[in-house]
Amino acid sequence: MRLRSPIAAGSFYPADPKDLKEMVQMFLQEATEKQLSGSIKAIIVPHAGYVYSGLVAASAYKLIQNKSYSRIILLGPSHYAAFEGLATSPADIWETPLGKVKSLKKTDFPQDEINILESSSIHQPEHCLEVQLPFLQTVLKNFKIFPILMGDISPEKIAEFSLLLLDKQSLLVVSSDLSHYLPYQEAKEIDKATIDAILQQDLANFQKYGEACGKMPIMSLMHLALQQHWQPHLLKALNSGDITGDQTKVVGYASFAYSEE
Repeated sequence: MRLRSPIAAGSFYPADPKDLKEMVQMFLQEATEKQLSGSIKAIIVPHAGYVYSGLVAASAYKLIQNKSYSRIILLGPSHYAAFEGLATSPADIWETPLGKVKSLKKTDFPQDEINILESSSIHQPEHCLEVQLPFLQTVLKNFKIFPILMGDISPEKIAEFSLLLLDKQSLLVVSSDLSHYLPYQEAKEIDKATIDAILQQDLANFQKYGEACGKMPIMSLMHLALQQHWQPHLLKALNSGDITGDQTKVVGYASFAYSEE
């Protein structure tokens, strides 16, 4: 069986299993749980180092704790490789310090006209999906992942493809940070415009004003939510300046949940 070894352990999150478990549980305990009606179909979560964005991510993961999702569709941007279409992982297993998670392949799903690569060279250096796993391993049991990195492809096509992947036991997890390396107040204003566009389901304003490294994956979810009548909810938002006190160049983070009313 092919194994995808962790590359973010020791940098984005602790490499020691005990330290990692304690950190994730601490964030989950500190996170405020928002009460939402209807089932949670998708979440947007950040993918920065846990010391910066862990509490924001935990606000979403606390919402799905102990739910019965058996399939997690992970969708994120590719920070290191440029390609057309989508890239899935050839690995059968993804590993973190908290253990191993079974990974689905593109052959496990109906085929579409979308160009789908199966590439370890694209997935191995990428952190944006891996950093979601320790949270998922803590809040859920008996689940499999389908990890997808988005290349040069329209969000509308991904929304269509997502419908082939999702069932009642599925959760779509979109991985994205917000603005990058702006002064604190400027970042707050830009992130607010991004957040407002997401909450208002305003694709035009999000495309024009939104700033996020996972902008295209988020737009894919927005298209899907409009089609399926899912409602977005802001769970928590802050930036790295709120954590470190350094407000010269900050990175923004926000978590959202989409519910089926």
